[in-house]
Amino acid sequence: MSTSNVFLAYLKKIYADYKKFEQFHKVQSRNPTVTFEEDVQILNRKALVLGKRVYISKGVVLHCGGGYWSNFGGKISIGDHAYIGSYALLQGAGEIEIGKNCQIGPYSMIFSLGPSIKKILLDRKLLDQDVVPHDFKKVTIEDNAIIGAGTVILPGVTIGHGALIWPGTFIHKDVAPETYIVTKQSQKNFKARAAMFRG
Repeated sequence: MSTSNVFLAYLKKIYADYKKFEQFHKVQSRNPTVTFEEDVQILNRKALVLGKRVYISKGVVLHCGGGYWSNFGGKISIGDHAYIGSYALLQGAGEIEIGKNCQIGPYSMIFSLGPSIKKILLDRKLLDQDVVPHDFKKVTIEDNAIIGAGTVILPGVTIGHGALIWPGTFIHKDVAPETYIVTKQSQKNFKARAAMFRG
């Protein structure tokens, strides 16, 4: 690689770092109490609404939509004192609303969009298009809910206030307020390890 190519690559990296810094500066200038750890990615920052003292951990991806494939829609709103764990993915092209005092565990994934299976099954040629048709449905997580690490939440789900979702759970339908959700596999894993915590 020639010296000029190395220098050009270096300039591109500096510019990318500057744009990333500028992006976080604009978000934090709207709400200076928000904390971002390193390697957080925000796509379509104008559609991101953050409450007071929100904590966004390392490697989180906040994708607020905004592309032509989502009809330029999408939004992510996170309430006061919420915590988003490391490497969580929030895909907000169909809108995600997270209430106050919520805890989203590390490596959790929240999807407010998915491929339009019914349309694709009726016409397989849709798979050859540049953009596969999607369905967009809002995900709502109400105040004081706790979402365990590695949980997957699908489009259209509402999780009631104070609900607690066991780590690694797959949520495809609404969860009532003050509900404790544990899957059969999670229970097996918990029972297998429970002896470690007995005195």
